[in-house]
Amino acid sequence: MEWYWSFLLIMGGFFFLVAIGVPVVFAFFGTNIACLWIFMGEAGLELMIDSIYGSLSVFVLLPITLFLLMGEVLFRSGIALNMIDAIDKWLGRLPGRLALLSVGSGALLATLSGASIGTTAMLASTLSPAMEARGYKKSMSIGPLLGSGGLAIMIPPSALGVILAVIASVSVGKLLIAILIPGLLMALSYVIYIVGACTLNPSLAPPYVVDRTSLAEKLRLTLKYVVPLSVIIFLVTGVMFLGVATPTEAAALGTAGAFVLAACYRGLSWKITRESLLSTLRISVMVLVILASAQAFTQLLAYTGSTRYLAQWAASLPIAAIWVIVMMHLVTLILGGPLGGIPLIMMTIPIFIPIVKALGFDPIWFCVVMLINVELAQITPPFGVLLYVVRGIVPGTTMGQINRAAVPIIFCHLLVMGLIIAFPALATWLPAMMTAK
Repeated sequence: MEWYWSFLLIMGGFFFLVAIGVPVVFAFFGTNIACLWIFMGEAGLELMIDSIYGSLSVFVLLPITLFLLMGEVLFRSGIALNMIDAIDKWLGRLPGRLALLSVGSGALLATLSGASIGTTAMLASTLSPAMEARGYKKSMSIGPLLGSGGLAIMIPPSALGVILAVIASVSVGKLLIAILIPGLLMALSYVIYIVGACTLNPSLAPPYVVDRTSLAEKLRLTLKYVVPLSVIIFLVTGVMFLGVATPTEAAALGTAGAFVLAACYRGLSWKITRESLLSTLRISVMVLVILASAQAFTQLLAYTGSTRYLAQWAASLPIAAIWVIVMMHLVTLILGGPLGGIPLIMMTIPIFIPIVKALGFDPIWFCVVMLINVELAQITPPFGVLLYVVRGIVPGTTMGQINRAAVPIIFCHLLVMGLIIAFPALATWLPAMMTAK
């Protein structure tokens, strides 16, 4: 069978199962079993079993579970809420103060947890009622929350970044460091939008009387609740950048630091520990099962020659190579909403990365833009998952209001994506400065 017929059979079977309502993980497994039996017979099923075992027994996957556990402990112990309160004291009477608070909190929370859905839910449940009470328009209360929650993907530690690095066969540590500048650029774009919009139209975020807090009190709260978190940030990001620790070792250090910090704040108990472990276990099992199914899917594409011939075909197209990259990201954006971040990466990266390398582009740079695009898909109507997270948490809000609020944030994402594509050094400079480990 020619490679293109094999490719159409594999992809067509997968999308058919998804279209009829089969969960993505079972769509992967169903496609794997059927196609491996067609192409290889009984030996194909044995290959899938070996693939599943091999994909889950690699040490590099351990940071996913550790990053999730670190975030669970910090959230459930109340440390994150204390940090938000400390940041709030510094904002004073800035235009769109609470919206800016969501951006600042989202950026800091992103350094403590790699889960965008959990961060979005926490910020929405914490800040949305205060915004509503002070007369914020829906566009100014919901939009920044959508963008800020998604920063968890773009600022290390990023569980999705680890998964992407593993599937793309690139350095986990370099990718986690590479997303730092783009993530901060995204936060900066939100700040510029909020301040600019609220200055031009103060009715978006009406000013309100702010309790005056002395400089001494601000410094006390910062030293108590924000500065100690910088230790966790260094244990996760700093040690990787300096080459002191691998990503797995950095994740273990950060998790240990989270437990110690929670204990120092007297926010650690057996109940919180148990809840954190159980939640981490549930999410980790889900992620690892999808990884196992997707790894067999990757090998299936390689066996049929689809990835190799697709790369050759893309390299021979009579258009500029950058437009091939743009088309890949357009496909990512279209599929990202219905499929979700992890399944999307599992399905597309095995196809995209060989093409990226054949065209002579840096795979780290491509993966950074891919992560921005995955986050963009999560807030793009009508299928973006974060839209529905906010809808479920913020009462009395219609999907139309949420979709309209997401539009300025979508433009912020597109702007940053354009900058990274036009100036690749924004994504590759920091990894190049790393000390090898």
